[in-house]
Amino acid sequence: MTEQPVWRFSLLDVTRHFRRWRGADRSYASSREGQGYLRQGQYQRALSYFNQAIALVPDDVAAHIGRGRAYYGMRQYQQARANFEHALRFDRQQFEAHFWLGQTLYALAEYQLAIESYGQAIWLKHRDAATYHNRGQAHFHLQDYPTALTDFSRALKLSPRFALAYTNRGLTYLELKQYKKALRDLRQALAIDPNQRRAYFGSGQALYEMKDYTRALAFYRQALKIAPTCQAYNNLGVALEALREHEQAIEAYTDAIALDPAQWMLYNNRGWSYYALKDAMSALADFERAINSNSEAACDAYLNRAWLLAERGEYERALADCTHILLWGIQDALAYAYRARVYCWQGDEAQALADCTQALANDPNCAEAYGVRGLIYARQKRVAEARLAHEKARELGHGLFWLEEAEITP
Repeated sequence: MTEQPVWRFSLLDVTRHFRRWRGADRSYASSREGQGYLRQGQYQRALSYFNQAIALVPDDVAAHIGRGRAYYGMRQYQQARANFEHALRFDRQQFEAHFWLGQTLYALAEYQLAIESYGQAIWLKHRDAATYHNRGQAHFHLQDYPTALTDFSRALKLSPRFALAYTNRGLTYLELKQYKKALRDLRQALAIDPNQRRAYFGSGQALYEMKDYTRALAFYRQALKIAPTCQAYNNLGVALEALREHEQAIEAYTDAIALDPAQWMLYNNRGWSYYALKDAMSALADFERAINSNSEAACDAYLNRAWLLAERGEYERALADCTHILLWGIQDALAYAYRARVYCWQGDEAQALADCTQALANDPNCAEAYGVRGLIYARQKRVAEARLAHEKARELGHGLFWLEEAEITP
């Protein structure tokens, strides 16, 4: 017979094992207390209990996950990440750790890493609708819209009444310019949950793109009832402008500015509404506010100011604004077209035609360039060429509203 080993325990061994058992028991109790406060949203109190649990048992996986969730709730994402990663070093099979690490990486805008964490979570629990949905959101932010659609659809197959998944799939269709599909999904989201603000907002965007401006207004207003946002007020103003409700558009832009005075586009859009009301001074003041708010981004405001300055005969300042944008290295077709119009009004038709050519080289569908080219040809009595240019401008959606009636070829 082989000799069997004999195990002998010293008093020190017994004491050590007893302390370990007692520490694990106390750690579990602290962790359970922390979970209770976590469910109540009392993250600071939850954190203190998870700290106690980890102090007693440093490799307590559940306590690390709980502490990570407490940090996540407090928006301390780096600390949350460290705790979820620590938990996974002890146990790679923890679905909850992978899921919440994905949530944290998403909050940190590390979308590719979030996708990988959600993928690990799905491998462990492949019928969890929330994980598919959240991975779809990460794909959406990476502009991988087809893959986002696939994940949202998987989430809906697992949970057919998942309102948020319908909303986000609808918004993905919106990005793909599939407006009818977007409206179908957003309508379904609202049927399940009438408080889906982004579903109202997205419906307004889809209807606006379909040129159904009146219905778009109704959806934007409903979104604003749920939660007033700068973007919803701005889009409301854009839809009102499309309906030529200029004064109401100004009110909407003003409400948006009250929520976020740093957004240059709001001043630019309001300036355009003032211009439509022939209030040139207010328009110019808003274009300048837009430029002062963000001089490096406000390209449209520079162009709109150039337009107004040219109308007032301040051609050199107008040319300077157009050239300013081009000097940034932005090959903006509209900047060339606007500068062409200023040269045209200034009487430099050769330079104006050169800028029209450059504009169309950058964007063959630049309606403004065709409009200016048509004006120059009309002045040069090149009637057939002028007619073709103006027809092309109209075909591309330009109203030629800045031309005098006599300058538009029939």
